[in-house]
Amino acid sequence: MIARLWLQSMEMLEKHMLRIILTFLLLTPFAVSAGPWFDGSPDFTDSASEDLATELLTAHGGMQPMREAGSLQYRFFTKMLGNPTPFYSHEALNTQNGNAYVEWPFWDASIAWNNETLWTQDWPMPLPAGFFVRLTSSFLSLPWQLHADNANVGPVSQDQLPEDETVYDVLRVTFDNRNPGIPGTFYDVFVHPETRLMTAIRFDINHPGMAANPNQPLGPNYHVFGDYRVFDGLVFPTFYKSYGQGSGNGNRSNAYHFVWNLQLDQPFDESHMQFDKSAQLDKVSIDWWQTSNNSASGEKQ
Repeated sequence: MIARLWLQSMEMLEKHMLRIILTFLLLTPFAVSAGPWFDGSPDFTDSASEDLATELLTAHGGMQPMREAGSLQYRFFTKMLGNPTPFYSHEALNTQNGNAYVEWPFWDASIAWNNETLWTQDWPMPLPAGFFVRLTSSFLSLPWQLHADNANVGPVSQDQLPEDETVYDVLRVTFDNRNPGIPGTFYDVFVHPETRLMTAIRFDINHPGMAANPNQPLGPNYHVFGDYRVFDGLVFPTFYKSYGQGSGNGNRSNAYHFVWNLQLDQPFDESHMQFDKSAQLDKVSIDWWQTSNNSASGEKQ
């Protein structure tokens, strides 16, 4: 009798455990398949905009390899014409949640952003650190970033670039809220008529630490890409020139930028997300991003 009761109780326990295991197996794929923050459902103005965004994404390798990336990390070098001091940095972006950090070895300085707070260590420049924390990574990842839930994509137009007579398809991109991934009010993505790669971007700057009056953005500014490399199946620009409004170089480039040692398979170093008591908060950037203001107000330049 006791043995029969024990067997019945064990059978009930096994059935209960089986239900738990099945529930876990059913729910786990949804947790594991959670994609990057930019793998969403943007608002397209029309089918032409959606088609061009899809062609652009496909030309750069598609979304799936980026979903599988542990992070976006690279070395970055900038040389401003007329400025003897170059900028060299190691930059990392968490592709799952948007956290980021940048290290400047020459200055032994760093900045970090955890989607709520931005802090700096030994930041040497009068410019706001927050302006730079996701600036370059956003330029490089714009073919994927424009697929975020808060992105507004379109319309499509045609235009030319400085020192270039080619006519490009141009895709306007804005975002519902200010964030470290956009320096101003809009991006214009220049798509090559044959390769469909991102040939250049046009943008303005309205960060209050950079523009005297945020209601009068600086621009238009251009980054024109001149070299590409394939990393883990994805195509990234690794060199670009800058053209800025009002530069002393006329309509010619005024800065050169190089990207190398780009990696997608390295884990994001979460130790950089630990706030150090000796760090300084960038209140200007934090307050700017948290202010409810629609960046989709950018007008066509």
